[in-house]
Order: sequence, then structure tokens, then C-alpha cells
Amino acid sequence: MRRAAGHTVVEVMVAMLLVLVVTAATLAFVARGRDAQRSGESLARLEETLDDAFTVLADEIRMAGYLGLAPTGTPVGGAAPLGAAEPAELAVAGGCVSSLALDLDMPVAAADGAYRAAADVPLGCRPTPRGRHLAGSDVLTLRHAAAQASAPAAGRMQVESTLRAARLAADGVGHLGPGARWHDLEVGVYYVSADSTGRDGWASLRRKRLVGGARPAFQDEELVSGIADLQLELGIDDTDDADDAIDRWTMPGEAPATGTLRALRLTLEARSDVMEAGQPERSRRKRATRVIQLRNAGAPG
Repeated sequence: MRRAAGHTVVEVMVAMLLVLVVTAATLAFVARGRDAQRSGESLARLEETLDDAFTVLADEIRMAGYLGLAPTGTPVGGAAPLGAAEPAELAVAGGCVSSLALDLDMPVAAADGAYRAAADVPLGCRPTPRGRHLAGSDVLTLRHAAAQASAPAAGRMQVESTLRAARLAADGVGHLGPGARWHDLEVGVYYVSADSTGRDGWASLRRKRLVGGARPAFQDEELVSGIADLQLELGIDDTDDADDAIDRWTMPGEAPATGTLRALRLTLEARSDVMEAGQPERSRRKRATRVIQLRNAGAPG
């Protein structure tokens, strides 16, 4: 007796089961591939974010203390310690701290975990965009003449320098003779905001930057979105030895008065904007540390 044409119910069910198994395996393989792709994309974003932030900070740190033609450490006419009253001709708008731009005796200053211009001097200008400094992150202030010379200009804080002298000016009027060179004064206060422009709750590296206009002023700008922490250590060379090597690393505000700042050790944390399952807050984070030497050695800590 011949078997009837077609398939039995059992055969159909076995075939369906095989199809389901193959489909499930294929979907799992695709899901693993997508997860791997997202993980790779997340790591690449983190590396890019950290590189961008380190590049900005490293370039400015290396320039700290530069005074144009004048040697590093030259007394600068018009300079004033942080918090001192500003001369009318050198007044700066922005409401941060009096003489924030004029304290050229301190080309590098840092505050540990607080929104301050120095260890004991709060900043009066609010963090942007929502007035929230990321608690626990450090603040770094850098001062130097711009690398490129510029023409004298009213309304812009500038350094007029020769090989033996330097002075501040905001009116474009020279006093050091025809051989003097002019450089814009660069001052930046680097901090981590709890928010980014257009994105609340997404941390960013920002800067209060000295700019020109009708008069010098501090203006806030976003540098790198996705930076979630900034930590600083100061590399100090003790003055009681003959070499320039770093003898100790200290936290901001702890540097000995007799030491000379030679380098900064920066630790940054970046947060990826690529969402990943299984990650805290559904996004990956990465920390990285770099040591950056000051080119203009001899800057006080």
C-alpha cells in the first residue's frame, strides 16, 4: 500500500521547530553583532571626547606664564593679585572675581572640587547654561599672552612687552617704545558644568574666557560635551634641590610655598552618548590621565 502524498502533522511541526531554532539563532547572532557595534561606537566616542578635551587643556597649560618678549616671571605693570581692586583703565566685565584677569603672578591656579578661581576665592559669575557646576570636579585657571603677536587694540586686554619689561593695557596705547610687541592676554577658567548647551543633565567641559569688545569681559563657552569630571594634581619641584625634577604631587591648594610648579596631572572622565544595555545609566564611561609639562617653567604653584 502506497503512502499518501503530503506531510504528516508531526513532520510539519518538526520543520516549523527547525525554522524557529534557526531564526532564533540568527536573531541572537544579529543582536550580538549590533551590541558589539554599539560598544565599539561607544568606545570610539569616548576616545574622541577625551582626546578633544586633553588637546584643548594641554595647549593652554603649556602656554601658561608666557609673556611675549619678556622672560617668564617678569613683573608685569598693571598686574594685581586675585581679589584686589581693578584699576579703572584695566577693569573687566563679567562679574567673576576682581582682578581675575590681572593676577599674572599666578599663571596657573586650581581649586579642589569647588567652583572657585583659587582655593579660597569663589567665582561670582555663574556656571552655564543652568548655573550648575558639577559637584566634586576641580576648576583650573590659566593665564598667558597669546602665542601670536597682534596689533594694539582698545577694548582688548593685551600684554605689551620687550626683552626686559611687560605691562598690561586695554586702550591700545603703547609705553615701552617702538621695539615692543603686543599680544592679546588669554585667561581661561576651565570647569565642568552639570549641563550642556541644549541638553540638561549632560555634563560638559566649559570655559570662562577673557574676550574683547567695548571693554574686556569674561564670556562663557562650551568646549567639549560629554566630559563628566576633571581632577587635577600639581607637580611640584622643591626649591631646596638643584634639579628641575618633580619631587611631589599635591592636590590644589596644598602646594608648598617654597615649591615651583613644573607640570599638571589631569584626569578626565568622559561619558558616551551611545546607549548600551547593561551599562550603569545605560551609557559607558571612561577615565584617562595625562601629565602635561609647563613650557614656561618657573610658574609658581
